[in-house]
Amino acid sequence: MSFTEKLQNGVQRFAGGIQSNKYIMSITNGLMSVFPVTMAGAIASLINGLPIPAYQTFLTDTGLKALTVIPNEITNGLLSLYIVFLVAQKFAEAHRIDGTSAGLLALMAFFVVTPYQASETGTMVALSIRWFGATGLFTAFIIALLVGKIYTEFVVKGWIIKMPESVPPTVAKSFSGFVPGIVVLFVALAIKGLVGLTPFGDLHTMIFALVATPLRALGGTFPAMLIAVIAGHLLWIFGIHGTMVVYSVFIAIWTPLGVENLAAFNAGLPIPHLVTGSLFFQAVAMGSGATLGLALAMLKAKSERYRTIGKLAVVPNALGINEPVIFGLPVVMNPILAIPFMLTPAIIITAAYFLMVTGILNPLPGIATPLGTPIIVAGLIGGGWKWAIFQALTIVLSYVMYKPFFNIMDKKAFEEENQLVEA
Repeated sequence: MSFTEKLQNGVQRFAGGIQSNKYIMSITNGLMSVFPVTMAGAIASLINGLPIPAYQTFLTDTGLKALTVIPNEITNGLLSLYIVFLVAQKFAEAHRIDGTSAGLLALMAFFVVTPYQASETGTMVALSIRWFGATGLFTAFIIALLVGKIYTEFVVKGWIIKMPESVPPTVAKSFSGFVPGIVVLFVALAIKGLVGLTPFGDLHTMIFALVATPLRALGGTFPAMLIAVIAGHLLWIFGIHGTMVVYSVFIAIWTPLGVENLAAFNAGLPIPHLVTGSLFFQAVAMGSGATLGLALAMLKAKSERYRTIGKLAVVPNALGINEPVIFGLPVVMNPILAIPFMLTPAIIITAAYFLMVTGILNPLPGIATPLGTPIIVAGLIGGGWKWAIFQALTIVLSYVMYKPFFNIMDKKAFEEENQLVEA
C-alpha cells in the first residue's frame, strides 16, 4: 500500500468516526439542506453586484437596484435562521423523531438570545439582524444542538403530552412539543440573563469577542497575516465566519497601510507596505479556502451528487462567491476538507508575499476590486498582469490541493449511490 493510500485510508477512518457522531451529522445534514438557499443567494449576488459600470448605472437609474439587493439579504443575510431550524430538525430525525417542532423551538430560542431594541416598557421595537447571517452561525449550531437534545430527551423519555390515537397526527405532534417548548424557552431566557450579566451583553457578542480578542494581539506583519489566515479558516470549519472575524479585527491595522500604498501609487512613489488588506483578498481571490479548484474537481466527480453541485457552484466560485461549496458540500464541519481548506490559502498567501519580497510580483497598490470580479480579472485590475498570471496559477494549486481529499468523499458518495440503485 502506497503512502497516499495509507494517508487516504487514515483520513477516511478519522473522518468517518467524526461524521458518524449525531451532533456533527446533524450539522452536516442541516448545512446540506440549506443548499437551495445559498445557491439562490449566490446567483442573486452575481446579478446585483456584476462589476460593469453601465449595468450598475442601469440598475440604479431604473430603480431595479432596490429589488436586486433583496434576494441576498433574505438568503445569505438570514442564513443562521435557516440553519438553526434545519440542524435541530436533523438532530431530532437522527433519533427517529419528527423534527419540525425541534426546528421551531430552536428558532424561537435563537430569537431569545439575540439582542433587540426595546421601548421604555420593554416591548420589542426592533430585532437586530446583525447576527442573522453567517456571523451568527456558530451560535445557531449551539442553540440548535442544545434544543435538539432537550426535545429528543423529552420525547424519548415520554415527558410529553400524549393525545388519544383518534387525534390527527399533526395535532398530536403539536401537543408533544408543548412541555419541551416551555423548558427550551426558560433555558434560553436563563442563557440570555446570565450572559447579560457579563460585559459581553449577549451570547452572539460573547462568542465573537472571545474569538476576536486573541487576534487583536497580532500586528500588521506577514507572520500575523499568516496566523490570521489559518485562524480564520479554522473558524470557518467550525461554522464561524472566519473572514469577517479576521477582517473586523485587522481592518484598523490594514486600512491605513492600504491607504498609504494607494497614495504612494498615485504619486508615482515606491509602494511602502507588502502586508495590507489587499494581500488578504487579492491573493486568495476564489473566496474563503480558495475553493475554485475544489469546484473544478467536483465537475469530474463519480458521484452524481457532487457532480451536480460542482456544475452549479463553479461559476459563482470563479467570481469569488463560494457559499454554495462551503455550505452545500459542505466544507463546514467536514474533517476531510479541513486540511486543504486551511492550507491552500495559507500557501497562496505565503507564495504571494515571498514573490513580492523577491521582486517577481509587484507590491499591491491598494486598488479594491468589487465583489463579483472574476479571478484573473481581479488580479489584473488590482495588481497588474503579473498578478493575473499568479491568480491563474493559484487555480491549479487549489485543484491539486483539494483533489486527493475530495476523492475520498467522492468514493464514499459513489458507493452510497450505487447501494441505493441496487436496493
